[in-house]
Amino acid sequence: MKCSGNFQIASIERLSSNIIRLEIDSPPIAEQARPGQFVQVRIPGKETNIWPRPFSIHYAGDGRITLYIKILGKMTACMAKLKNGDILNITGPLGNGFAEPPDQVPLYLVAGGIGLPPLYFLVCILLKKGFPPELIHLYSGAKSAADLFARDEIVALNIDYRLATDDGSCGVKGLIVEPFAKDFEKSKSGAVYACGPMAMLAAVAKIAEKNFCQLSLEQLMPCGWGVCNGCAVKLKSDNSIVEDERGFRLARVCKEGPVFNADDILWD
Repeated sequence: MKCSGNFQIASIERLSSNIIRLEIDSPPIAEQARPGQFVQVRIPGKETNIWPRPFSIHYAGDGRITLYIKILGKMTACMAKLKNGDILNITGPLGNGFAEPPDQVPLYLVAGGIGLPPLYFLVCILLKKGFPPELIHLYSGAKSAADLFARDEIVALNIDYRLATDDGSCGVKGLIVEPFAKDFEKSKSGAVYACGPMAMLAAVAKIAEKNFCQLSLEQLMPCGWGVCNGCAVKLKSDNSIVEDERGFRLARVCKEGPVFNADDILWD
C-alpha cells in the first residue's frame, strides 16, 4: 500500500560532480519497499517542475530508504543543494518489483547508467535470505568513473563484481553487456536481472533468451500513478488482451512495471 507525505532527509552526500546519495527517514515506505519499486519525489515549495520525479529505491531498512540521484536537470540540481534535516514530499513504494529467482542458480545482474539501485537492493534481500554469494555476478557500467557509484557497498557484499566504462577510466573499456555476454556464454543458464537504457536491456534480453530474465525499464513517468499513460510500452499479445488489431498490448511502466519479463517486451 503506497504512502504519501513529507519526510526528513537523514543524510545527504555528494559523491561526485553529478551523483548524490540520500538517506530519508520514511518508516511507512521503508517497511513496504521491495527491490524494483520506486518513489516519486517533490521538493516542497520549489516550483521546479509540474510533476514529481521517479527514483528507484537503492535500499530500505531501519525506517529509512536510500536513493542515488544523478544530477540531470533543475529538479535534481535543487536536490543536490539540500541539507540534512530538509524535507521532501515522497510517494511510494510504487510499481511492481522483481520476482525472486526460481532456484539457487547463478544470478547475473546487469546495471547500466543509473540502473544499479534496484539490483543492489535485490542482491541485499537475497543474501539476507541465505542465497549463496558465490552464485551472484553483478555488472555495472557507465560513461566514466565519475558516473559509477556504491562501489564500496557492493564490494562489502563479497559477490563477483565487474565494472565497465565507455572511456576506460574504470574497469574494462566498452559496454557492460560485453563482459556479461562472455560469462553467460560459459554457463548458458541462470537467472538474469537488468536495469538501464533500453538498448542495453534489449541486448541483455537477447543474450538471456530462453532463460529467466526480468528487466526494470527506465521511462519518463509524468504521474507515476498509471493515470496519464505517458510511460506506456508495448508488450506481446497474450491472445486475450490487445489494444487494437496490431497484435500488441500496452502496459504502463509505473503501474504494471517497472519490472517486466524480458520475453513479454516488444523491442521494435
